[in-house]
Amino acid sequence: MALRKNLARAASATAQNCVIAARADMLLATSASHGDGAMPHARARPSMWREQFDYYWDGRRRLAIGWFEGAERAAVRPELTVISARDERFTNAPTLIDVISAARWRARIIVVDVPPEHRFIRLTAADGAELILALSAERELPQGGDWRLLLTLLPDAGGADPVAFRLAAFPARGDVERLSREQTAAAGARLVWAIGQRRVVDRADNAVVIRLAPARRIFPAYQSRLVLEAAPFESSAAADAREAPFAIMEHWLREPGAPRIILRLRIPDSIEESATLLGRCSVALAMNQRRRLKGWTLEQRSAGEPAVDPLTFDDLRQATGDPHEHPDAAETAEPVVVGNLLALLVDPEEAEVDGIALRRSREKAAPGMGETAEIEFYGAALGDDVGLVCPAAGPGDLGIAPVDPGGPAFARLFRVEGDGLAPRRATDDEGLLDDLMRRATDAARAATSAAARAVAERAAGLKGRRDKFVASLNGALARAEVAARFEPPGLWDALEPLAQASFTALVIGETGPARARLQQLGGYGAFCADPALAAGIAEGGEFAQSARLSVETAPARGAPSLLARYLDACGAQGMAPAGVDATQEARLMRALLKEPDVAALREARVALAIDDGGRREAAKAARFIVDAAAVERARAHFTEAGAMDAADMLDAYLDLRRAGGWAPPHEAPTLAALVARAGVELDVARLEAESRAQAPPAQERSKGLFAAMRGLFGR
Repeated sequence: MALRKNLARAASATAQNCVIAARADMLLATSASHGDGAMPHARARPSMWREQFDYYWDGRRRLAIGWFEGAERAAVRPELTVISARDERFTNAPTLIDVISAARWRARIIVVDVPPEHRFIRLTAADGAELILALSAERELPQGGDWRLLLTLLPDAGGADPVAFRLAAFPARGDVERLSREQTAAAGARLVWAIGQRRVVDRADNAVVIRLAPARRIFPAYQSRLVLEAAPFESSAAADAREAPFAIMEHWLREPGAPRIILRLRIPDSIEESATLLGRCSVALAMNQRRRLKGWTLEQRSAGEPAVDPLTFDDLRQATGDPHEHPDAAETAEPVVVGNLLALLVDPEEAEVDGIALRRSREKAAPGMGETAEIEFYGAALGDDVGLVCPAAGPGDLGIAPVDPGGPAFARLFRVEGDGLAPRRATDDEGLLDDLMRRATDAARAATSAAARAVAERAAGLKGRRDKFVASLNGALARAEVAARFEPPGLWDALEPLAQASFTALVIGETGPARARLQQLGGYGAFCADPALAAGIAEGGEFAQSARLSVETAPARGAPSLLARYLDACGAQGMAPAGVDATQEARLMRALLKEPDVAALREARVALAIDDGGRREAAKAARFIVDAAAVERARAHFTEAGAMDAADMLDAYLDLRRAGGWAPPHEAPTLAALVARAGVELDVARLEAESRAQAPPAQERSKGLFAAMRGLFGR
C-alpha cells in the first residue's frame, strides 16, 4: 500500500509538471532582409511562399526548392513539412521525406529526394498553408503554363556569393527554344549550366497545385551517352545502286542492290561537350572473312602447305584496265579498320577511313536534343563486325538501342547477318578486342586535325567553366575554415550545381560541431546520398553526435520515412512508436531536432511519445534511469526490503533494456521515481549506519546512596 501511495504521489507530481510545461512548436521568426531585399514580414502574407519559390524536378528522384534572382522574392521563410505519396489524395503510401526548419532557408536552395513511384508531394507550413506538387511527364501536362529557365553563373568580380543563379520565365506557348538560346547567349562566358522546365499552376479555393515536368538540361546539351542503333537493310536498290563487294556473296547480286550496312549514332550532347569522349572513340570494322583467311594462310605457310593470296585493288584495276576502279570495299589488306570518331565528325574529308563513311544530319537539332549521324560500313560483308570502340569508356558510356547486349564497357559491336545487323555481346574472341583496342588507341593519338583540335579547345573551355564553379565553392569553404572540399567536376546530373550550392551554404552556416558531424558522415557524398538526412544530422545536436550512415541505410533512401532513417543513423532504431502517420512522424522529427533532452531518452531506452507534454516529461525522467547500475541497485534494494512490486517493475525494465527494446514513455516517470526513492532510502540507511558507527559506547549508570550503603553494610 505504501508503494502504491508513493507511486500515485509521483504520478500526480509528474502530471502537474506536465501542465506547467508549455508547447513550443511555433514558427521561427526570420530576418526580413536576408541580403536579398526581402519585404518585411509584417507586410507578407504567410502563404505567399507557395508561388514565390521555384521547384525543379530531375525526372527521377530529386527535387530542388529555392528562390533565385529574377523571380519575385520570397518574403517568408516557412517551416515546412514535406510528405509524398503515390496518389493525389495522399492515401497510398504517404511518406515523410523532409522537415524544413526556418534556419535551413539561409541556403536558399533545399534539396530533397522523392521515393520511387511517388509523384505527389505536399508541402505544409506551420500556419496550415499547403502546396501540392504533381510530378508528371511533359506529355501529361495540360496546355499552357510557363517555362522556367534557370541559369547557373560564375560570380561577378568581387561578388560576395561564390555562385549565382538567374531565373528567366516566359509563357510556354512561345518559342521557348529560341528564347532559351537568347538567354544563354546573353549570359556569355559566365554561364556554367542551364536547365529548363515547364510548369502549370492550378488555383481553386485557396488551394494551389503546381504540375511539374522533368527539368531538361539546356546548356550544355543533355549529358548522355553515345547510343548506336542498327538501320534496317534496304530491300530496294538505293539511289547510288551500290554493287556487292567483289561478288563474294553471289546471292546478293540477284537482289536489286547490295544491302547497305548502316548504324545510326545518337549523340545527345553537343559535339563540343562530348569532345573528350568522342576523341577517344573509334569506329571499327572487323572483316572476319579476311581475318580467318589471314590466319589460315599463316598456318598453311608455316606448315609448308599451299596458300592463296587475295586479290588487291591493283589486280582489279589491271584486269579491268580502269586505273580509277574503286569498288565499294576496303582497299587495305588489313582485316581490321578503325577511324577516330571525333575526326570523322568534324573533318570527314581529311579523316577519311577505308571502308567507312560518316554523314551528319543536316537538320539542326533543338537545344538539348543533341545530334544524329549515320555510319555506313560500305566495306563490310556477311559475318563481319561493326561498331564503336573506346579504350577509356566507363560503364554506360556506350550503348545499343533498343536493348543493350552488355559486355565490356569499351566496345559495342553488331554482327552483319543475312537479314540485318544483330547486336553482339563483345568477348575476347580470338583476340579481336585486343586488336581493336590497340588500333583505337593509336587512332586517338593520331587525330590531330585542325578541326578536331578546335572542337577539343571549345570543350576544354566548357569544362573550364565547371572547374571555376567548383573552385569558387571550394574557396568559400576555405574562407569559412571548413575542411570539406568538392572533387574536380565529372559528369553532372541536371540538378548537380543546385545540390553543390545547397551543401556549401549548409556547411558554412552550421556550427563547428555540426560541420564535424557532416564531415564524419561523409561530406558531400553523404549529402548526395540522402540530403534530408544529412541536413537533419547537422541540426540534430547531441542526439546526432555519433550518427553514422551504414551501407544498408543508403539504398533504403526511398523506402522508409525520414524519421526511420534518422533514428537508424543515430543508433535509435525502433524508438518511434509503431503505427504513427506521416504527420505524427513530422512532429517527432522536429522534437528530435529541437528538444535537448531527447538524447537521454535514447540512452535510457525509452520510446518517443507523440504527445509533447508526455515526451518532455519522459525525457526529464530518463535522466534518472540512464545509469543502468543505479537502476540495478534500486532493484536490489527493493528486493531486500520486500517491496516486490517495485523490484519486479525495475527488473522488467532492465530485461527489456538488455534485449535492446524500448520502455513505454508513460512508465519513465514511475521508474525514475522508484530509482529516486531507492536512492533516498539507501542514503537514509547509510547515514543511520554511519551515525551508529560514530557514536561513543554507553557508560554504566551510578547506583545511588542507599544502594551503595546496602552494599557496604550487607556483607
